[in-house]
Formats: sequence, structure tokens, C-alpha cells
Amino acid sequence: MTEKADAQRTAVFISHATPEDNHFVRWLGAKLTAMGYEVWADVMRLQGGDDWARKLEVALRNRAQKMLLVCTPTGLEKQGVRNEIQIGSDLSKKLGDKAFIIPLRLDDFDPPFLTAHLQYINFKGSWATGLAELAELLDTQGVPRGQPGPMQTWLNLHAEGSSKLLQKTEPLVSNWLEVRSLPTEIHYCEPPVGVSLERFQHRKCHNWPVVPHQGGVITFAKPDSDGNLGADLPGKVVSSIETNNFLDVGWNAIGINSIQARNMYVDLGSQAFDKYCISRNLKGYLGSGRRLSWWADIKTAPLAKVKFDWGYRCGSRQIIGHSDKRGIHWHYAISAQLRISPFRHLRVAARLVFSQNGMDAIEDKRRAHSLRRSLAKGWRNARWRDMLCAYLWWLSEDHYSLKLPVGHGEFVTVKLPPTQFSCPVCVDETNLAVEDEDDPDIPVDDWAEEPQEEVEE
Repeated sequence: MTEKADAQRTAVFISHATPEDNHFVRWLGAKLTAMGYEVWADVMRLQGGDDWARKLEVALRNRAQKMLLVCTPTGLEKQGVRNEIQIGSDLSKKLGDKAFIIPLRLDDFDPPFLTAHLQYINFKGSWATGLAELAELLDTQGVPRGQPGPMQTWLNLHAEGSSKLLQKTEPLVSNWLEVRSLPTEIHYCEPPVGVSLERFQHRKCHNWPVVPHQGGVITFAKPDSDGNLGADLPGKVVSSIETNNFLDVGWNAIGINSIQARNMYVDLGSQAFDKYCISRNLKGYLGSGRRLSWWADIKTAPLAKVKFDWGYRCGSRQIIGHSDKRGIHWHYAISAQLRISPFRHLRVAARLVFSQNGMDAIEDKRRAHSLRRSLAKGWRNARWRDMLCAYLWWLSEDHYSLKLPVGHGEFVTVKLPPTQFSCPVCVDETNLAVEDEDDPDIPVDDWAEEPQEEVEE
């Protein structure tokens, strides 16, 4: 190959399956372009009438210094990808560059014969981590970089199918429940002489939330009239501190800094929320993040719509449903954590749990993930918002607060409804489909719309 021909090879070519990997390629192309690389990929097809298949082949044969191969099980089966692998393999030999093809692993895959010897860059766990490794490799391999390239092409691609924003104020319901009150003090308790420290620090032995620390526990609870913190578990309060001081600066006298104090606060709140949900006969579902989400079976929660009415926030929504098409029940579920910033609140996270019989959760994580993507991908924000409101209305005792017991007569109390914010723009839904095509079992009439008086002109 001539020196002139070598000088023309300045591009990074991305080979991938279309449309399965388009989202990733748009993201990666934008990142690499911003770094100054010249990027070629078929998702850049913005002009009708162009013979892009031919242009891409010419770019790969004559312009590419590296070929990034996006690897997924289905993608590598595509004939177009296989053709590009063959061209890339031939170029690798012609250029004397054994690392001409750089596999990018998005999922577990069986490498094609021509690339079986190549070391991949792992994007499966984290795109950001994969990008950092790829950028380092491209730099080491001497792939030329210029000034950040024109981003408009990639921005246009990311905007395809996006909704337009209108300059119109819209109230938004958050997933934050403001803390109304906390116990005045928090305590450090120790067991009397002769009581097993291991048992004393075991959370399940206590009636109330505790966090082990040194030779005892941190808790909002005090021993009962018999001197017990749990069943046949005596304990004594060694010292106490105001809760506000504990959260602001920690508890230096017993070796707790402010960060540790806040982590303990979060831990105590999570235990309190879990205990509250258990008291309401909810079931815990352990997700991939090892956090429990709490859901109700068909014998515990109402199967009909749950109506909620906080005056300015009202509506109705099912929190359990059935899809005849899929033959499964879906159950709305939440987990929650206490947070300090930007103000003290309980932050709620939602998920869907699925069951065949309405009673026992489907434990197969892959199937649950597939069902979640299939069933809920057409659900709009208004649906999720109203399910949260309906669930909290049903879950709370008085509808205006959620009282989480942390000791005898002591509660972490959070306000209902969730905190509402005002957004200066709203989404133009003129051309959005109102049909829930993904789950036709749910009537269109079930969609909750914003009351007109809530929208400020």
C-alpha cells in the first residue's frame, strides 16, 4: 500500500447490526466524534437517495484505520455484519495490522471464526468503562484525532422520534416524600453483662430498627418497661444525642463521623420501611440490585382501581393487573430509602413484579426483565405517576402521611402526597399515540390525564 493511501486512513468504522444496536452506535459515535475522531457508521444515513451501502463499503476499504465490531449474539448473525467482518479480516492482513478489528462486547457472544483470536473490550457492564478502555486503545494505536467533529449529525440522530417541548408550565409529581418529623433523640445501647453480643447485634432479634456499632447498637428505640429491646433481649441506653446533631456532625464521642451517621440513618429508615411493609402483609422481591421491592398479591391489595384525592392531585389507577395476552399478573412494587439532600425525604423507586397465579413472584430474572420491557415500554409517565399515587394512598394509614415505626411511640413520618415541582416546559403530546399497543388488555380510558386547572398558562 502506498504512503498516500496510508495517509487517507484516518477514520474509525463501526460495524453493527441494524436496527438492534443503533442506540449504542449513536451514543458511541457521538462520544468518539466529540473526542476528535472521524467516525463512519450506517446510522449516519440522513439523506434519502444515497447509496449508503456502497459508501460504507468504500469507507471501510479505503478510509478506515480501525474497525469497531459491535458484538451481540443476534448482531453477529446478520449477513451484512459478516460481510464487513470478511472485509475487515482481509484488510487486517493487507495492512499488517493484527488489531485492525476491535470487538466491542455488548453481551455474551460466540466469536466468529475470523475474530476468535481477538481480545474484546467489555461494554456489557458499563458503557462508560468500555469507552475509557477503547479511547486508551485508540490513542495507543495511534489513530489520528483532530478537533471535535461536527456534532449536529449525531444530535439529529439522537433526536429522531423525540417529543417536542412547549414553553408551558407543567406540575410534576416527584418520587420524594418529605420527612415531616423524626424522633428527637437517637441512642447507643449495649447489652448487660452475660448477654451474647452477637445476638444483641443481630437485627432480627430486635423489635425495632438497629445498626450494630462497637459493643452495641445505634437505634431510635429505648428498652421497654421490662428492659428489653427484643424478645428476651435485654439492653440499656448508654448515651443519647439529638437526632439533628447526629445527622449534621455525627457522634464523635462514640467514633461516628457525619458520613457514617447519615449511612446509619439511611439503614434505619430502610429497616423501618421494610418492617412497615411486612406489617401490611406485603411481599419482598429481591431484584438484581439486591434491594427489596414490596408488592401485594391478589389477596392483599384491591384488584379494582384505587382512587386517590389530595385536592390538587387526584385520580385513580390499578396497582395490580392481568395481561390476558401474556397470561400473567403484574404487581406494582416500591422500595424506599431515606435521604438527607437536598432536603430530608424518603425517596421511592418503582418496579413491576410478575406472577403466574397472582400470589408467587416469577423468580426467573431474565423472564421478568423481558416481561417488564414488553409490558411497560408503552406506558407513559402519567401512568407511572398515578400508580405511585394510588399505591401510596392505599399503603398509608391516614392518606396524608406514612408513619414508619422506629421505636415504641417513635416514628419517622413522611408527608403525602409526593413532593410536586413546577416545570417551565411540557411535552407536546399532539402526535403521541394514545393506544397502549404493547398491552391491549388495558383500555384507553384508563389513561389518567392532567386536570385542566392544574396547568398554569
